[in-house]
Amino acid sequence: MSRASCFKTAPLALGLTVALMGTPVAQAAESANATAAGSKPAAAITAAKAELPYPDGEKWITATEREKLAYLLGIMNMAMAEYQLTGPNPRYRTLIPKMVQSLDGKTLREMLRAVDEYYQANPNQRKRSIFEVIWSEIVASKAGGKTQSANPPATTQNKR
Repeated sequence: MSRASCFKTAPLALGLTVALMGTPVAQAAESANATAAGSKPAAAITAAKAELPYPDGEKWITATEREKLAYLLGIMNMAMAEYQLTGPNPRYRTLIPKMVQSLDGKTLREMLRAVDEYYQANPNQRKRSIFEVIWSEIVASKAGGKTQSANPPATTQNKR
C-alpha cells in the first residue's frame, strides 16, 4: 500500500476504531448505572463478555462473508496505520513489520479463504482465535525464519 493510499485509509481505520471503542464505553456506563442500582459488579462483567465475545473459529464459521472481510480489513488497517507511524524498524518490539511484509500482495479474499480452509480442515481447533490462525498459518508460515527487511513493502491492494 503506498504512503498516499495509507494516509487516505488511516482516518477511516481510526474512525472505525473509535466507533468500535465507543460501544464498550457506553456499555460500561450502563453497567455502572446498574451497579449503582444494586446489581453485582460480576454480573455486569459477565454481561459485557456475552455482548462482545473474543472472536474465534466458532464465530468465524457462522459469520457472513461481509463480516469476515470487515474483520480482516480492520486488522489490516490497524497494521498499516502502525506501520506508517513506526516504519519498518520500530524502536520497540512489534509484530507489525513482519505482518505487513508477509501479507503484502495478499487480498482480503485470499486471507478469508486461508482462514476458512484452516477451520474446515481443523474442526477441533474452532476455539483457536482468528488472529492466532492468521498469524500462525498465514504470516509466520510465509515469513519463516526471515528477518525483517528495512524496505517497506510494495503497494498492496485489498480487493473485495
